[in-house]
Amino acid sequence: MADHVTHETAASSPSVPSPTSEPSAGKTEASLLHQIAIIEKRIKEIELEQTATANPLPPNIQAKLYALRKIQLDIVDREVQFHYKAHAMEVEYQSVFNECHEKVARIINGDDVPELLESNPAPNDVADQPKGIPEFWLTVLKASFLEHMIQPTDEPVLKELQDVRVHLVNEPEAGFELEFYFASNDYFTNEVLTKQYFLRCAPNPDAPAKFNGFEIYNCKGCTIDWKPDHNLTVTPGNSFFDFFAPEMLINADYDADFNEAVLECDFQYGYHIKETIIPRSVFLFLKESTHLGQSCCCSRCVYFECLDDLMANSSLNVANDGEGSNHESSTGADVDAPLDD
Repeated sequence: MADHVTHETAASSPSVPSPTSEPSAGKTEASLLHQIAIIEKRIKEIELEQTATANPLPPNIQAKLYALRKIQLDIVDREVQFHYKAHAMEVEYQSVFNECHEKVARIINGDDVPELLESNPAPNDVADQPKGIPEFWLTVLKASFLEHMIQPTDEPVLKELQDVRVHLVNEPEAGFELEFYFASNDYFTNEVLTKQYFLRCAPNPDAPAKFNGFEIYNCKGCTIDWKPDHNLTVTPGNSFFDFFAPEMLINADYDADFNEAVLECDFQYGYHIKETIIPRSVFLFLKESTHLGQSCCCSRCVYFECLDDLMANSSLNVANDGEGSNHESSTGADVDAPLDD
């Protein structure tokens, strides 16, 4: 989006840490700091509520604010309608974008050979030149913040990645499917690996002010038909191809913050592939997108060296969790950024 190395090497990778049965002192301390920060925040909220009760607004002001809030809720309802129409338009218009993506794919895979520029005197003799653009998608993936997901053992098969597409749908529910097309390789028999993401567009009745358009609330990977002795996902969290089976990284015995971060990161990855990697692949290959960050934008990525780092990082983001996050524990985690601007 290397040469093959042993699975022992892959297993030692710091990609996704395995939780320990006994929390370390650092993790316990970070967890306590996290809880204290939440308690302090709640105390401030109670103080503000008490202040508002002690100094009630005049009745006429209260009536005006009540009327204004009803209008505000009506605005949110209309935003929901707008986002659904915008998504429907995006679905309808995807065939236009696909024409361009098809042209890109034909050049990358050597089906089309563009004419040389006049300024380049070298002969365009395809006989002594590589077909298409070798390792295009591997280079693109490594130029994005998904680079940390790619292990040395993944690279031989990712060199065979020929195209990455997104298919938008409205029915039976809003969502999109990522499609990864591979040439014949030594690792699996699938020609296409897919990942579905399901969207919802509805304000939380308890927190309508946080509504920000479509959110990813669930995802579903595909089964990879690995060839004997070539399964790169034997150890969960040590392969790019774990992306296609996120449920393998979720375990009831794991720390709750760990599971939450896994889902949050996965949603961010899917959104990033849809919105940046696919439509901006050539810019990424040419390294023109220098504004892109080099880490997961959820700021709680599970690809730390240890779970203690995850806990410490979580405690530093309490304020963000309380104010800017759309996380809901019943569904895992939601993407902070909307899918429709």
